[in-house]
Amino acid sequence: MSAPATAPVDGPTDKTGDKTGGETGGETGDKTAGKTARKRYGVRGLLPVTPVVVFLLALFVVPLVRVFALSLHPVDANGYPLDGYSFVQYRRVFTESFFSEALWHSLGTALLVTVLCVLLGFPAAYALSRARQGVVRTLLFVAVVSPLLTSVVVRSYGWVVLFSANGAVNRVLVGLGLLDQPARLLTSYFVVVVSVVHVMLPFAILPLTTALGGIDDNLRRASRSLGAGPVRTFWKVTVPLSLPGIAVGATVVFPLAMGIYITPLLVGGANQPLAGLRVYSQITSVFDYPVAAALSLTLLVLTLLGVSALGTGFRFWERRLHG
Repeated sequence: MSAPATAPVDGPTDKTGDKTGGETGGETGDKTAGKTARKRYGVRGLLPVTPVVVFLLALFVVPLVRVFALSLHPVDANGYPLDGYSFVQYRRVFTESFFSEALWHSLGTALLVTVLCVLLGFPAAYALSRARQGVVRTLLFVAVVSPLLTSVVVRSYGWVVLFSANGAVNRVLVGLGLLDQPARLLTSYFVVVVSVVHVMLPFAILPLTTALGGIDDNLRRASRSLGAGPVRTFWKVTVPLSLPGIAVGATVVFPLAMGIYITPLLVGGANQPLAGLRVYSQITSVFDYPVAAALSLTLLVLTLLGVSALGTGFRFWERRLHG
């Protein structure tokens, strides 16, 4: 008799390998699907910012490129742009004192205005941050914000009325016997600085208020409990912790003060040695557009360098304070 047929016996099944391979394949598929989903979401996520990008390109980048191209054009004896490209306009900006001194004067004025805005804005921001919710805080906030709701031309004409020959300031000085006759204040550099500080002050107060309002009162109490007086607590606790607000306020005020021209024009006249007024006069009076373009771009670069220097200085100060 023949032996019964034996059914083939399979070898041991490697279930672990099958499981590992399945998990690896699943993870790979999940990663691929995740990358695809993120890529798809990233494309859709760019759609909301597309109008802003188009707006900036159309109204900032493109005009800036055209201004740069205009600044490279030489001009004839009447100031009309000629064909070709040249750096002669930039050479004029740096070699002619009429333009170069205006750049340095603008830099000095912007730094002075920035320092004054921070120094004058700090007490106002401190009072606003410490005021309790209620009528007093609301009135303080309205007093700070209301200038921003008024045209800069209107505010500048307010200073013209105050400092004119028949204005309140001259009448007070003459009435007190300090002056025999009204002084010519409107063309002075002092009045220009005062009016520009008034225009820029809210931009320093608001970030300072935010920074001071975020300081925990327990830190001041801890400082006083350790024996520090109010003055030492202010310099060792309040000022270092308000450094972000100081940095933001200075970074906002400085570039605005570098290019301001409406307020100095109305209060001090067109002869003030400021770069913004030089650009204005070259466009409206001399009609030398290439040199105006070169001066405006040089002012822009100088402003960016100034902002960068301010940022570096504040970072260095912060490292020294906090280690």
